[in-house]
Amino acid sequence: MCGEFYDGRPFIEEVEICHEPEQPPYRPPSEAHSVLVRVTRGCAWNRCSFCGMYKRLRFEIRKPDDIERDLLSLRAFYPKARSIFLADSDSLTHPKLPTVVESIRRIFPEAERITSYARLTTLRRLKPGRLRALREAGLTRIHAGLESGSEPILLRVRKGVRPEQAIEGGRRAIEAGFELSLYVLSGLGGEDCWEDHATESARVVRETWPHFLRLRSLVLLPGTPLSDEQQAGTFRPASPLTRLREIRLLTEHLSHQKTSRDLAPSSHQASSRRRAGACHGEDCPPALREGEMRDDEIRNDEIGDGEIRGGEIRNDEIRGGEISEIEIASDHFSNMVWADREIIYGGINGFLPADRQMLLRILDAAIEKAKTGQRVIDPGTIALRGKQFSLYGPAL
Repeated sequence: MCGEFYDGRPFIEEVEICHEPEQPPYRPPSEAHSVLVRVTRGCAWNRCSFCGMYKRLRFEIRKPDDIERDLLSLRAFYPKARSIFLADSDSLTHPKLPTVVESIRRIFPEAERITSYARLTTLRRLKPGRLRALREAGLTRIHAGLESGSEPILLRVRKGVRPEQAIEGGRRAIEAGFELSLYVLSGLGGEDCWEDHATESARVVRETWPHFLRLRSLVLLPGTPLSDEQQAGTFRPASPLTRLREIRLLTEHLSHQKTSRDLAPSSHQASSRRRAGACHGEDCPPALREGEMRDDEIRNDEIGDGEIRGGEIRNDEIRGGEISEIEIASDHFSNMVWADREIIYGGINGFLPADRQMLLRILDAAIEKAKTGQRVIDPGTIALRGKQFSLYGPAL
């Protein structure tokens, strides 16, 4: 019967497919070649003012039996899968996730990695034993949205996390043995707070020191609260030139600090390296409005003994004198900038701190072209004009 073809023996090609697995609506660009497994639906937080991804979805935790049924069908479609991605926005909230991951390992024994989205607040509140159990079951990499390291900006966009909590959550993941991929949303500070956004984001990244840093750029989506603020004149989107300056300042401040990651070696550190080419006064965003719930106020009873406190991880400790690196990538079309119909910036890709000077030269060249260009645009400015844009070039 359908769904009973795999029992741990070699895969049988002649299998009847009679179940269509659920497909999640979103995945990171770096998971383009991964098999997508839907573990939860929607986002448990779903309050970020810049995000429109899951607004029409009610958060739900899928039953393990339904997930396994999907896995069996996906095995038939992708018998040689090497990478599995768990969706939707925060699979680590699933109470049976270790069992789900073990099922994935059983059904996809060739898989080299299993990855998932997770909120930094979820990583912070889960007990260390729970995180270790997930890692031992086979979960290897966590994608987490930092968005900004500036507390006023995080409060304004209702991210539900404070910078120190983000650092704590990231460190927890690394100490449990996960590879950590952090995301920073360029332009989130707008035209008024880009310096604070850049320097404070760099500080949080330095103190966490993840394995990957992924850059995205803000594109205001109609119907989101931040888009409403822009239309009301209370949020000024960053221009392409400002955004380039912000990324340069962020990169300039990303010097290495010895953190928990230096004590927790991962497979990424041993892999071959690929080379590639402040707010002031009234400009600062308002604090979280009275009565709004912060994510750190949810399910605090799940934080167990042994949680990481400030200063518990000493930055003067380092594994064997080695310096770990961050792989930085601008792997999304929202990072692109055009000047006079020519691409002047497609992002930065490399390793920090070793490649910092090279990356700064790329940014300096783009900044000079943006200064002299007659018409400088990016996906964010095109969207503000109500125009469509493609992956490859601007609408004219």
